[in-house]
Amino acid sequence: MRIGILAAISEEVRPFDGRKDSGLELAGRPLYYIPHPIHHVILAIGGLGKVNSAVMSVLMIREQAVELIIVSGIAGALDPRLHQEQVFFGERLIQHDYGSMLDGEISVYPAGSVPLGSRKDPAFRLDPGISCLLRSKLPELKPATILSGDVFLQCRKTRERLQQEFKAQLVDMESAATAQAADLFRVPVLAVRAVSDLAGEKPGRIPPRQMKNAAKASARTVMKILDVFPPEITSVLQKK
Repeated sequence: MRIGILAAISEEVRPFDGRKDSGLELAGRPLYYIPHPIHHVILAIGGLGKVNSAVMSVLMIREQAVELIIVSGIAGALDPRLHQEQVFFGERLIQHDYGSMLDGEISVYPAGSVPLGSRKDPAFRLDPGISCLLRSKLPELKPATILSGDVFLQCRKTRERLQQEFKAQLVDMESAATAQAADLFRVPVLAVRAVSDLAGEKPGRIPPRQMKNAAKASARTVMKILDVFPPEITSVLQKK
């Protein structure tokens, strides 16, 4: 299977110890290969935010013909019960800053839809076949609802509102936008995120050690996932 691993920043790429420089670039950013006995795996740095991740996911699909994109890296916890370095896979991915604004409050709609009229479930959902595979082969890896938005969430009040409204566990800046872009090409996206901090609890930058350890935890989990995927993506995906 041709698999693309997409990280936002270099700190999320460094833990992939076996990576090899391909000599190629996508959008001016280096492209790496990860040797694997079953899959052809490429690794790219997409950049921060929804636009960067969407652009890079399309380039990976069109120029590298990937059949699956795995988003790897860190995320802020919305649920204070989570602990640092705990890793989840995204079963539901939502862009929490897409929708309509009225009286200072945003109503979230499915990204790309017209934000008017009756509201629908705004989540991009992981293919049930992939979810079933992970649950059976890696039961220690738990599913999560992950929110994405073009803000670095440093507000405790907003964190509490988002967690309550969406019953979500994590927040990042890329996963749901990657899912939106890849969905146009019918390419599944699997988000793998490790907790780096409790969003908004200590405004400012994430302590480097916490970022490094969370990035390592995510990368380790991604490598485990590669080992349980079969050679053909069609044997995993649920038939529609």
